[in-house]
Amino acid sequence: MFAKNLLIFSIILMGFILNVISVQIVGSSFSNLQGILGVNSDKISYIMSSSLIAEVIIIPFSGWLARLLSVRVLFLCSVTGFLFASLGCALSSNFVSMVIFRTLQGLSGGALIPLMMASIYTLFTPKQVPLILSIAATLGVSSIAFGPLLGGFMTEMLSWHWMFLYNIPIGLIILLAGYIYIDLDKKEKHLRSRIDYIGILLLSSALLTLLITLEEGERYDWFESTVIIFLLTISCISFLFFIIRELTTKNPIINLFVFKDNNFSIGCLNVIVFAITLYIPIFLLPIFLGEFRYLSPIQIGSIISVMGFAWMFSGPFIGYFIKTIGARSIIFFGCLFIGIGTYLQTKLTADFGFKELFIPQVLRGIGAQLLWTGNQYISMINIPKKDILNASSMFNLVLRLAAAISISTASSFLYKWQLVFYGHISQTLISSKLSLLNIKSFEFFNQSALTKSSNIDKSFILDIYVNREAFIMSLNNITYYTMWTVLIPIFLLPFTKNNNRQT
Repeated sequence: MFAKNLLIFSIILMGFILNVISVQIVGSSFSNLQGILGVNSDKISYIMSSSLIAEVIIIPFSGWLARLLSVRVLFLCSVTGFLFASLGCALSSNFVSMVIFRTLQGLSGGALIPLMMASIYTLFTPKQVPLILSIAATLGVSSIAFGPLLGGFMTEMLSWHWMFLYNIPIGLIILLAGYIYIDLDKKEKHLRSRIDYIGILLLSSALLTLLITLEEGERYDWFESTVIIFLLTISCISFLFFIIRELTTKNPIINLFVFKDNNFSIGCLNVIVFAITLYIPIFLLPIFLGEFRYLSPIQIGSIISVMGFAWMFSGPFIGYFIKTIGARSIIFFGCLFIGIGTYLQTKLTADFGFKELFIPQVLRGIGAQLLWTGNQYISMINIPKKDILNASSMFNLVLRLAAAISISTASSFLYKWQLVFYGHISQTLISSKLSLLNIKSFEFFNQSALTKSSNIDKSFILDIYVNREAFIMSLNNITYYTMWTVLIPIFLLPFTKNNNRQT
């Protein structure tokens, strides 16, 4: 039975990996996609966040869909839709179509995330869970390791289209394996006559309007815009009525009572910190490396992938650590590693490259592995099997929602603070009567194509220098505030309860 369950889990895990890689794979190719799709850097975040937004919409319903359709049917439908969307991304010729198909990728692949997580606790006994967590921790995070590097290689050596086309042959194999071997066909047919349409509508409305508000808030000057105020009001009202609806209806689309479990509630707070510390740097660092360090997609991918490889190589030891020092200790050390690594990254300068970012990325990768796996174990190990799908959906909803909000918020603050620092630096240069030749970092621009022409206005190069330094200061500011969030899980650890299995 263990061998059969391991095979089923492996197939679901491969589908999960394929989907998660699709989110990260574009990170190292932002600069290329900007030119190809004809968009500014303030819009490029949609290429990543549109997929995350769609995942946020589908994830909370995936547990209910698995009960209605069965795990097997939901898995097959998700993989099929994901492959169709991947083909659409590869054939996209403009920004709008790319965002549409990226959204479809998220909608299709998003259900695979809670399916993988739930299968750990439904297919295996408590004694087997640490071993399976080690497998998932090693292979499941391969997107962080291979995603940016794979995307950079395909963009530079082949074509950006292959960031999406490679999904097709691999996905077809996974689809065939799922059709043959996944036989988890238990359906709850009675759910068809008890569909909570009102709950679906309210949650979809709340999430969609919230995420649009976050994405477009900066452009519309936030609360100076009636559009933003209207959208945010709709979101808050929808959330409020959704909570009331789910707590009072006999057949809720989502069982919110799972939050009565103390460990699960704290785990959801901790996973917000995980999302903030993981996704903000993954989004911002490639922009710096591409726009201001002029690195190629492969070079960017190799730097970003350091964190993923550190994460992946520490995975095999997770099961042992859970059994020996306990999940709570793992969370503590995870926060410590992330905090130190993030602090080192607040010292970013224009000279930072692979060597300077290597140690911070390694520390952050190990820390992310420890925080994620330890927190997931504490959150889910005491949840009854009948509630695992629902709890997994809610856990991943919090993760993806926090990720989407983090990226949108970081993007907004990045350009807001960049303008502020730009003004400060410009004023300092003017008041100090500094010339361009006095700036030590001018040597950096001598290496770029900008200075190869003698017709380039020196004031134009000075403007580029000021803009670059303002961006770096803004990036360091965001990273600094991000660093302090790792204290939250540490403060919450005493409030988690030891379970009867193994903590």
